[in-house]
Amino acid sequence: MRITPTTGNAPKNNVVDAKSIMAHSHYLIMKAQLAGNFRFDGHHATSEETEIASQCKSLCDNIGRKLSICRESEIPGLLECYDILYRIGYRRMPDDDFIGRHKRRVFNSWKAGNRNIEECDVFEIVSKTSTTHHGDAEKARISILDRWITTLDRYSRFPDTTTRENYQRLALVMRQRLDGYFNGNADEMKRRWYDHNRVDDLSTLSSVILRSYRRFINALPLGAIDFDEKMELDTRILSELSTRTDLHPYDRQAFRLALEYNMEYDN
Repeated sequence: MRITPTTGNAPKNNVVDAKSIMAHSHYLIMKAQLAGNFRFDGHHATSEETEIASQCKSLCDNIGRKLSICRESEIPGLLECYDILYRIGYRRMPDDDFIGRHKRRVFNSWKAGNRNIEECDVFEIVSKTSTTHHGDAEKARISILDRWITTLDRYSRFPDTTTRENYQRLALVMRQRLDGYFNGNADEMKRRWYDHNRVDDLSTLSSVILRSYRRFINALPLGAIDFDEKMELDTRILSELSTRTDLHPYDRQAFRLALEYNMEYDN
Protein backbone atom coordinates (compact mmCIF):
# COMPACT_ATOMS: atom_id res chain seq x y z
CA MET A 1 0.00 0.00 0.00
CA ARG A 2 1.30 3.45 -0.91
CA ILE A 3 0.00 6.75 0.45
CA THR A 4 1.28 10.18 -0.49
CA PRO A 5 1.59 12.27 2.70
CA THR A 6 -0.27 15.53 2.90
CA THR A 7 2.14 18.46 2.58
CA GLY A 8 0.02 21.52 1.90
CA ASN A 9 -0.34 22.65 5.51
CA ALA A 10 2.91 21.27 6.91
CA PRO A 11 4.24 23.46 9.73
CA LYS A 12 7.43 25.43 9.37
CA ASN A 13 10.69 23.99 10.65
CA ASN A 14 11.06 25.87 13.95
CA VAL A 15 12.11 23.58 16.77
CA VAL A 16 13.62 24.96 19.95
CA ASP A 17 12.04 23.54 23.11
CA ALA A 18 11.64 19.86 23.92
CA LYS A 19 7.90 19.79 23.15
CA SER A 20 8.46 21.32 19.71
CA ILE A 21 11.28 18.90 18.99
CA MET A 22 9.09 15.92 19.94
CA ALA A 23 6.21 17.25 17.84
CA HIS A 24 8.50 17.69 14.83
CA SER A 25 9.84 14.16 15.40
CA HIS A 26 6.29 12.80 15.50
CA TYR A 27 5.56 14.43 12.15
CA LEU A 28 8.76 13.21 10.47
CA ILE A 29 8.33 9.67 11.80
CA MET A 30 4.79 9.55 10.44
CA LYS A 31 5.97 10.87 7.07
CA ALA A 32 8.71 8.24 7.05
CA GLN A 33 6.21 5.47 7.75
CA LEU A 34 4.03 6.54 4.85
CA ALA A 35 6.93 7.11 2.46
CA GLY A 36 8.49 3.68 3.01
CA ASN A 37 11.53 4.50 5.16
CA PHE A 38 10.65 1.63 7.50
CA ARG A 39 10.76 -0.93 4.70
CA PHE A 40 14.17 -2.54 5.14
CA ASP A 41 13.76 -4.86 2.16
CA GLY A 42 16.66 -3.67 0.05
CA HIS A 43 14.53 -1.49 -2.22
CA HIS A 44 16.07 1.58 -3.85
CA ALA A 45 15.12 4.62 -1.80
CA THR A 46 12.92 7.17 -3.53
CA SER A 47 13.83 10.86 -3.55
CA GLU A 48 11.12 11.40 -0.94
CA GLU A 49 12.60 8.75 1.37
CA THR A 50 16.08 10.24 0.93
CA GLU A 51 14.85 13.72 1.81
CA ILE A 52 12.96 12.46 4.86
CA ALA A 53 16.01 10.50 6.02
CA SER A 54 18.12 13.64 5.72
CA GLN A 55 15.61 15.61 7.79
CA CYS A 56 15.50 12.83 10.39
CA LYS A 57 19.29 12.79 10.63
CA SER A 58 19.40 16.57 11.12
CA LEU A 59 16.73 16.53 13.81
CA CYS A 60 18.33 13.52 15.48
CA ASP A 61 21.62 15.44 15.75
CA ASN A 62 19.67 18.36 17.21
CA ILE A 63 18.16 16.07 19.84
CA GLY A 64 21.59 14.65 20.63
CA ARG A 65 22.76 18.13 21.53
CA LYS A 66 19.57 18.88 23.44
CA LEU A 67 19.92 15.75 25.56
CA SER A 68 23.16 16.99 27.08
CA ILE A 69 21.54 20.14 28.49
CA CYS A 70 17.86 19.28 29.05
CA ARG A 71 16.14 18.48 32.33
CA GLU A 72 16.11 14.81 33.33
CA SER A 73 12.31 14.76 33.10
CA GLU A 74 12.55 15.65 29.39
CA ILE A 75 14.99 12.85 28.54
CA PRO A 76 12.53 9.92 28.11
CA GLY A 77 10.46 11.66 25.42
CA LEU A 78 13.48 13.06 23.61
CA LEU A 79 15.32 9.75 23.79
CA GLU A 80 12.38 7.88 22.26
CA CYS A 81 12.38 10.33 19.35
CA TYR A 82 16.17 10.12 19.01
CA ASP A 83 16.11 6.33 18.80
CA ILE A 84 13.58 6.20 15.97
CA LEU A 85 14.98 9.16 14.04
CA TYR A 86 18.48 7.70 14.23
CA ARG A 87 17.32 4.42 12.70
CA ILE A 88 15.62 6.28 9.86
CA GLY A 89 18.34 8.85 9.26
CA TYR A 90 21.42 6.68 9.71
CA ARG A 91 19.82 3.33 8.87
CA ARG A 92 21.45 1.64 11.82
CA MET A 93 20.95 1.30 15.57
CA PRO A 94 22.02 4.20 17.80
CA ASP A 95 25.03 3.81 20.08
CA ASP A 96 24.16 1.75 23.18
CA ASP A 97 26.53 3.72 25.40
CA PHE A 98 24.93 7.01 24.41
CA ILE A 99 21.41 5.72 25.05
CA GLY A 100 22.42 4.02 28.30
CA ARG A 101 24.15 7.10 29.66
CA HIS A 102 21.03 9.22 29.34
CA LYS A 103 18.77 6.48 30.70
CA ARG A 104 20.99 6.26 33.77
CA ARG A 105 20.68 10.01 34.23
CA VAL A 106 16.90 9.61 34.47
CA PHE A 107 17.06 6.58 36.74
CA ASN A 108 19.63 8.09 39.11
CA SER A 109 17.75 11.39 39.30
CA TRP A 110 14.52 9.53 40.11
CA LYS A 111 16.29 7.50 42.80
CA ALA A 112 17.59 10.76 44.27
CA GLY A 113 14.01 11.99 44.69
CA ASN A 114 13.24 13.93 41.49
CA ARG A 115 9.44 13.76 41.48
CA ASN A 116 9.21 15.56 38.15
CA ILE A 117 10.10 12.21 36.59
CA GLU A 118 6.99 10.09 36.13
CA GLU A 119 7.03 6.49 37.28
CA CYS A 120 5.87 5.28 33.88
CA ASP A 121 9.03 6.74 32.33
CA VAL A 122 11.20 5.02 34.93
CA PHE A 123 9.50 1.68 34.39
CA GLU A 124 9.90 1.92 30.62
CA ILE A 125 13.59 2.68 31.03
CA VAL A 126 14.35 -0.15 33.46
CA SER A 127 12.35 -2.58 31.31
CA LYS A 128 14.77 -2.12 28.40
CA THR A 129 17.32 -4.71 29.44
CA SER A 130 19.92 -3.97 26.77
CA THR A 131 21.36 -0.99 28.63
CA THR A 132 19.89 -0.91 32.12
CA HIS A 133 19.56 -4.53 33.23
CA HIS A 134 21.69 -4.21 36.35
CA GLY A 135 20.91 -4.80 40.02
CA ASP A 136 19.23 -1.54 41.03
CA ALA A 137 17.32 -1.22 37.76
CA GLU A 138 16.02 -4.79 37.91
CA LYS A 139 14.95 -4.37 41.53
CA ALA A 140 13.12 -1.18 40.57
CA ARG A 141 11.39 -2.90 37.64
CA ILE A 142 10.14 -5.78 39.79
CA SER A 143 9.11 -3.48 42.64
CA ILE A 144 7.17 -1.11 40.37
CA LEU A 145 5.45 -3.90 38.44
CA ASP A 146 4.47 -5.77 41.62
CA ARG A 147 3.00 -2.60 43.07
CA TRP A 148 1.18 -1.74 39.87
CA ILE A 149 -0.35 -5.20 39.57
CA THR A 150 -1.46 -5.11 43.21
CA THR A 151 -3.15 -1.75 42.58
CA LEU A 152 -4.84 -2.90 39.37
CA ASP A 153 -6.02 -6.13 40.95
CA ARG A 154 -7.75 -4.08 43.61
CA TYR A 155 -9.00 -1.01 41.70
CA SER A 156 -8.62 -1.87 37.95
CA ARG A 157 -6.94 1.52 37.59
CA PHE A 158 -4.37 3.74 39.32
CA PRO A 159 -6.50 5.95 41.59
CA ASP A 160 -3.66 7.95 43.15
CA THR A 161 -2.18 9.45 40.01
CA THR A 162 -3.19 11.69 37.12
CA THR A 163 -5.45 10.40 34.37
CA ARG A 164 -2.62 10.77 31.88
CA GLU A 165 -0.24 8.74 34.05
CA ASN A 166 -2.99 6.17 34.61
CA TYR A 167 -3.19 5.49 30.86
CA GLN A 168 0.58 5.61 30.44
CA ARG A 169 0.99 2.93 33.12
CA LEU A 170 -1.83 0.84 31.69
CA ALA A 171 -0.16 0.92 28.26
CA LEU A 172 3.06 -0.41 29.77
CA VAL A 173 1.28 -3.09 31.80
CA MET A 174 -0.61 -4.31 28.73
CA ARG A 175 2.73 -5.14 27.09
CA GLN A 176 3.91 -7.26 30.03
CA ARG A 177 3.58 -11.03 30.33
CA LEU A 178 1.42 -11.39 33.42
CA ASP A 179 0.29 -15.02 33.38
CA GLY A 180 2.51 -15.66 36.39
CA TYR A 181 0.46 -13.18 38.39
CA PHE A 182 -2.93 -14.53 37.33
CA ASN A 183 -2.50 -18.27 36.78
CA GLY A 184 -2.63 -18.02 33.01
CA ASN A 185 -5.62 -15.64 32.94
CA ALA A 186 -3.72 -12.47 32.08
CA ASP A 187 -5.78 -11.69 28.95
CA GLU A 188 -8.98 -11.89 30.98
CA MET A 189 -7.57 -9.41 33.49
CA LYS A 190 -6.37 -7.08 30.76
CA ARG A 191 -9.85 -7.11 29.23
CA ARG A 192 -11.29 -6.23 32.64
CA TRP A 193 -8.90 -3.31 32.98
CA TYR A 194 -9.77 -2.15 29.49
CA ASP A 195 -13.51 -2.26 30.24
CA HIS A 196 -12.96 -0.34 33.47
CA ASN A 197 -10.88 2.40 31.81
CA ARG A 198 -12.54 2.73 28.42
CA VAL A 199 -14.02 6.06 27.37
CA ASP A 200 -17.01 6.25 25.03
CA ASP A 201 -17.13 10.02 24.52
CA LEU A 202 -13.61 10.90 23.39
CA SER A 203 -14.44 14.60 23.24
CA THR A 204 -14.48 14.68 27.05
CA LEU A 205 -10.75 13.95 27.21
CA SER A 206 -8.12 16.68 27.00
CA SER A 207 -5.60 16.36 24.19
CA VAL A 208 -2.85 15.31 26.60
CA ILE A 209 -5.01 12.58 28.11
CA LEU A 210 -6.36 11.47 24.73
CA ARG A 211 -2.83 10.91 23.46
CA SER A 212 -2.12 8.68 26.44
CA TYR A 213 -5.44 6.92 25.94
CA ARG A 214 -4.41 6.14 22.37
CA ARG A 215 -1.15 4.65 23.62
CA PHE A 216 -3.20 2.49 26.01
CA ILE A 217 -5.53 1.33 23.23
CA ASN A 218 -2.66 0.51 20.88
CA ALA A 219 -0.98 -1.56 23.60
CA LEU A 220 -4.03 -3.79 24.15
CA PRO A 221 -3.36 -7.44 23.22
CA LEU A 222 -5.73 -9.25 20.88
CA GLY A 223 -6.88 -11.29 23.85
CA ALA A 224 -8.42 -8.13 25.31
CA ILE A 225 -9.78 -6.54 22.12
CA ASP A 226 -10.11 -7.82 18.57
CA PHE A 227 -8.21 -6.26 15.68
CA ASP A 228 -11.18 -4.64 13.93
CA GLU A 229 -12.43 -3.06 17.15
CA LYS A 230 -8.96 -1.77 17.88
CA MET A 231 -8.56 -0.23 14.41
CA GLU A 232 -12.00 1.37 14.56
CA LEU A 233 -11.25 2.88 17.95
CA ASP A 234 -7.83 4.13 16.87
CA THR A 235 -9.40 5.82 13.85
CA ARG A 236 -11.94 7.54 16.10
CA ILE A 237 -9.16 8.77 18.38
CA LEU A 238 -7.14 10.06 15.44
CA SER A 239 -10.20 11.83 14.04
CA GLU A 240 -10.58 13.63 17.35
CA LEU A 241 -6.88 14.45 17.77
CA SER A 242 -6.55 15.77 14.23
CA THR A 243 -9.00 18.58 15.08
CA ARG A 244 -7.45 19.67 18.40
CA THR A 245 -6.19 23.24 17.98
CA ASP A 246 -4.31 23.13 21.29
CA LEU A 247 -1.88 20.59 19.85
CA HIS A 248 1.40 21.66 18.26
CA PRO A 249 0.85 22.03 14.48
CA TYR A 250 3.38 19.27 13.80
CA ASP A 251 1.48 16.89 16.09
CA ARG A 252 -1.85 17.75 14.53
CA GLN A 253 -0.49 17.18 11.04
CA ALA A 254 1.04 13.86 12.11
CA PHE A 255 -2.31 12.70 13.46
CA ARG A 256 -3.96 13.67 10.17
CA LEU A 257 -1.44 11.56 8.27
CA ALA A 258 -2.05 8.65 10.63
CA LEU A 259 -5.79 9.02 10.11
CA GLU A 260 -5.28 9.00 6.35
CA TYR A 261 -3.24 5.83 6.69
CA ASN A 262 -5.89 4.11 8.84
CA MET A 263 -8.71 5.02 6.50
CA GLU A 264 -6.77 3.78 3.47
CA TYR A 265 -5.90 0.56 5.32
CA ASP A 266 -9.56 0.03 6.22
CA ASN A 267 -10.55 0.37 2.58
